[in-house]
Amino acid sequence: MRIGVLCGGRSSEREVSLKSGARIIAAIKTLGHEAIHLDPCDIDISMLNLYQLDKVFIALHGGIGESGHIQSLLDILQIPYVGCGLLSSAVSLNKLKTKEVWLANNLLTAPWVLIRKAMTQQEILACCQNITFPVVIKPLNQGCSIGVTKADNEEQLWHALLAAFEYDAEVLVEQFIAGREYTCAVLNDKALPVVQICSESFFDWSAKFGTQSATYHCPSDLNADEESAMQASALSAYQALGCRGWGRVDVILTENNDIYLIEMNTIPGMTERSVYPMAAAQAGFSYEELISELLDQAQFDHI
Repeated sequence: MRIGVLCGGRSSEREVSLKSGARIIAAIKTLGHEAIHLDPCDIDISMLNLYQLDKVFIALHGGIGESGHIQSLLDILQIPYVGCGLLSSAVSLNKLKTKEVWLANNLLTAPWVLIRKAMTQQEILACCQNITFPVVIKPLNQGCSIGVTKADNEEQLWHALLAAFEYDAEVLVEQFIAGREYTCAVLNDKALPVVQICSESFFDWSAKFGTQSATYHCPSDLNADEESAMQASALSAYQALGCRGWGRVDVILTENNDIYLIEMNTIPGMTERSVYPMAAAQAGFSYEELISELLDQAQFDHI
């Protein structure tokens, strides 16, 4: 097949996307297919049909890759692509809409308030009066923990909001949930082994990609019952959002064994350090087998 790999782009996650794309392209070539590197920064993506592609592997993290825009274009062009469709992509990228869907489906997620850049200081304080410190501040439409900060007091909150507003005009202030961090990958409606995330400091962008102080463990420290419960919760979160193909759900497990849903990732990282291929390997998939499995399920939505 002739497969286009969309990676790079203009989002704040460009560098990670390029690394994911390079590894995916190598795997596609190993599988015997032709792989075409497609960076929206270099080409007119509205002309994708000129490349005569059989399928597209979207490896654009954040931005138009996860917002539903690329998915909509490929639906119009009737080119099968890996992963979620327009609606589930758009909802999953928006942290507010994601939490609203989870809440409507009786799934546990941290309490939050929405803060807008146009609000006055008094309006922000009024919104936050029912949220107690510590809190986590998150831009509404960013991934890879970009712009995410933990605040232990009001002074830190203002600094964190200013930093988050650099990425988005709307920001969530979320109650900090203490506990152990995990992530659960889903492949074609089946939860993969859970990956444990260990970080000496708050698990932000630096811990992931800067100092890389975070470590990932698969198998995790969960017993069989805990693992099954977390997989079931992640799968419910994935299905509630209407996801398909693949995805990764980040969660926190409290001391009371409550599973809090944190975030939905519809285009997980696929680099050498990424946790999705780590979970797939624990389930018995080589990297190339994982790519093949994803390509087999590629589809577009009829409009």
